[in-house]
Amino acid sequence: MGLGKRTVCATKQKLGLGDGYEALEVTPELIEQLYGELPERKSIAVQPSKDGGGPKDAIDLLTAVHNPGRGGVLGSADGPTHSFEMRYINGLVGFQWVMATTEAQKQMQRQLETFYPDAHIDVSEHDRPALLPLEEGRYVAGAYLRLRKRSDGKHLYPIKHMDIEGFENDPYGSITAEMIGERESDTETDLSVQTIFEPAPADWWKGGLLSSSIDDIADELKSPRKDESFLHALKYELFPEKYEIVGEEREASNKDKQASNIVREQRGEKGFRLNLRIIGVSDDPESAVQRVAETAQQFDGYYESKTEQGFEVVPLYDKPLLAELKRAYGRVRADRKMIMGVRGAAGLIHIPNDDINTQDVDWSLTSHAGDVPANAPRFSEFHDAGVVPWEKERRSVEFEDADHWEYDIPATWTDPEEYDDLGVDAGRQESDDDRELDDRGSEREQEVSA
Repeated sequence: MGLGKRTVCATKQKLGLGDGYEALEVTPELIEQLYGELPERKSIAVQPSKDGGGPKDAIDLLTAVHNPGRGGVLGSADGPTHSFEMRYINGLVGFQWVMATTEAQKQMQRQLETFYPDAHIDVSEHDRPALLPLEEGRYVAGAYLRLRKRSDGKHLYPIKHMDIEGFENDPYGSITAEMIGERESDTETDLSVQTIFEPAPADWWKGGLLSSSIDDIADELKSPRKDESFLHALKYELFPEKYEIVGEEREASNKDKQASNIVREQRGEKGFRLNLRIIGVSDDPESAVQRVAETAQQFDGYYESKTEQGFEVVPLYDKPLLAELKRAYGRVRADRKMIMGVRGAAGLIHIPNDDINTQDVDWSLTSHAGDVPANAPRFSEFHDAGVVPWEKERRSVEFEDADHWEYDIPATWTDPEEYDDLGVDAGRQESDDDRELDDRGSEREQEVSA
C-alpha cells in the first residue's frame, strides 16, 4: 500500500468514515515472516462436551492457573503470557490454548481435566502451533478490541459478566455464528478470535504510585461532577487564571451508586491483562474483511450498562495490520490498558457447552479418559436394583393374573448325546414340538395384544 492510500485509510478511520479495513495478500514472504514468529510451545486442543463447561467453570480454571509476575511500587514485572484461541478451520469451530512455558502447559492440562472432565483434551506433538494456516494467493484481514472507557482510571470499569446483569445466553453463541458465516457461500474463510491473557499481581486492584486504585475509581463514581459546557470550556481558554475546567459536583444517582459498587466488587479478585484480536484468512479480500468485521461486532454482547463499559473495534490496515499479525502469531501482548478481574476474564476465556447452540462446533463424544461416550450410563446402572427397579408398574408387559414375570417358552435345544436315544423319529418329533411351540407362541401373542 502506498503512502497516499495509507493516509486515506488513517484519515477515514479517525473521522469514522468507511470501515478502515484493508486486507493483505498472502505472499511467500509474509508466510515466512509470520511463521517465523511462532513460539517454541505446544498447543492444548480441547473438544468441549455439550453437557459441561461455560463461563462459571472458567472462573475456577483461571483462578487455578493464575501465576503472576512480581509486583512493585511503580508497577509490576510482566508475567507469563498465554493465549486462548477460538478457531474456525475446515468447517469446524475448535478451541486451543498456547501456554507460555512447559510447566504452565502441564498445569493447564491438569486443570482442564479437572474442571472439564467430559471434554477431550489433546496436546500437540509438535512445537510452534499456527494460529491460522496461510496459503499463497489468499488474503488476511484483522482487527483488535479495546475498552470504550480507558482513560483516567476508567479502564478499571468492568465489562458485563456472570455476576453483573448476567448472560441470558453465552456470548460465544453469536460470536461463533459469525465466525462460521453463511453456509451457502462458495468462498472459504478461516477465522480466529485470540485472547492473550497475562496474570496480574495479586494487588493489581490497588493501582500504583502513578495510577488510580479500584477504591479511588469507586469513590469518584459516588461523587460525580457535572460535565463542562462549551461556554465553560471557552471561558477557561480565554481566562485560565479565573476559571477552572473542573465541573461542579452533583448528587450521585442510583446508577452512579450501582456503578460504584460494581467497580468496588473487583477488590481482591485475581486479575488478568488482556488483548483481544480477530484474524481472518480468505480466498477473497472482501470476504476476509467482512467476516472479521461481523465477528468483532458481536462483542457488543459484553456491554455493561451501569458503568457504560464495553468494547470498541479498531480495524487494521497495512503496517498496523502487519504488526498485529506478528503479535498474534507470536502470542505477544501489547499494552492497551485492558485489565480485568477473573469474573470478567472468564466471560472471554472459557470452554462453552451446548448453550451456544452452534452446530459446527467440534464437540467431544467421549471423555478424556477413553472412548466411552461422555454421557453413557455406567455398567453398574443396568444391574443396580435401586437404579432399574423391578416393581410391577415398571414392567414392559403386565398380565392380569401374574405377580411375576412369566417365562413359559419351552426349551428348543437338545443335547447331541441324546440323539441316539431319540431314534429315527427324532426329527419328526422335533418338528411336532416346533409346531406346538409356534401354536402356543401365537396364542401368547394374541393374549398380549388383547
